[in-house]
Amino acid sequence: MHMANELLSVPVAAGTLAIAAAGLGFICRKVRQIITSDKLALMGILGAFIFAAQMVNFQLPAMPGTSGHMVGAVLLAIILGPHLGAIVISSVVIIQCLIFQDGGLLALGCNIINMALVPSYLGYFLYRTVTAGPFSSLRVYVGAISACVIAMQVSAALVPIQAALSGVLAVPFSTFLITMLGVHLLVGLIEGLITVGVLGYLQQVRPDIVVDSLSGKVRLSKKAVFVTLAIFTIIIGAGFSLLASDLPDGLEWSYAERPDQPDFKTALSNEDQRIVTVDKFQSKYSLMPDYSIRAPVSAEAAPKETNISAGWTSFAGVAGSAVTMVVIWLTAWILRKKPSPKI
Repeated sequence: MHMANELLSVPVAAGTLAIAAAGLGFICRKVRQIITSDKLALMGILGAFIFAAQMVNFQLPAMPGTSGHMVGAVLLAIILGPHLGAIVISSVVIIQCLIFQDGGLLALGCNIINMALVPSYLGYFLYRTVTAGPFSSLRVYVGAISACVIAMQVSAALVPIQAALSGVLAVPFSTFLITMLGVHLLVGLIEGLITVGVLGYLQQVRPDIVVDSLSGKVRLSKKAVFVTLAIFTIIIGAGFSLLASDLPDGLEWSYAERPDQPDFKTALSNEDQRIVTVDKFQSKYSLMPDYSIRAPVSAEAAPKETNISAGWTSFAGVAGSAVTMVVIWLTAWILRKKPSPKI
């Protein structure tokens, strides 16, 4: 659900970036006392896991022309708490934008708000509301799925609102809104099931890793759990990413292209040349646009790109996960409150 530059006007892009920066600044001040050594390690590994998981687009059931991918903000908020979860998923979104051109540079503020800040706090609140009271595995799973679905719906609704404020919609606001909500209802349900799967695994092996501890028996050391999560990340980033659907995701399908509807016309009209300039700048300086090697300039080299694209996708999955983990570790280490020197 990464927004492209064309969905926004420059003033709205600037305003949302300021809001996102202010929100992250406030959160960074709040987390200094809660980043322990264990939390620092878990933040990096979970960030890498979510980066890899977001690369896997799955075709949506009953919708042959579109795909979706998990966001992971709710999962991170449940495991780490909303503050640390928001920092981790924001780091993922920023790296995706700056290195892989996944999400527009002008839209970075919106993507942080829509994919990190809002679902982290809203999802955590909904999850805690449902799971309040005596522990119940059923309540945990219902809470996780409900939180994912509702948080995804709210995030999806923000996109048409931001586009409408930008004055770029060429269709009625209600049409874009209903389409976004319908598509992302399916995405939210699937993300909820994935979230339940991860929580179920942690409940079986190390329930106390979750910030509001699940009930269960400790069967693995924390180090062993970190290793298994790292292995899952490599498998997903290097392997499952190759199986990802090449269909447009729910947002792109809602406004830009529909392979199943050849006559579909884009739902936007944005003629601001500054948007075009930013797009070109981002394309020129992104290290691995669209998680692959930069497209060759000459037509003669184009066939070679097809042959190596699968390998580059695997490389992008593993390398991007590693970069994400290191960036989050460094960020958390910098934010972590240092103990006062003994006198």
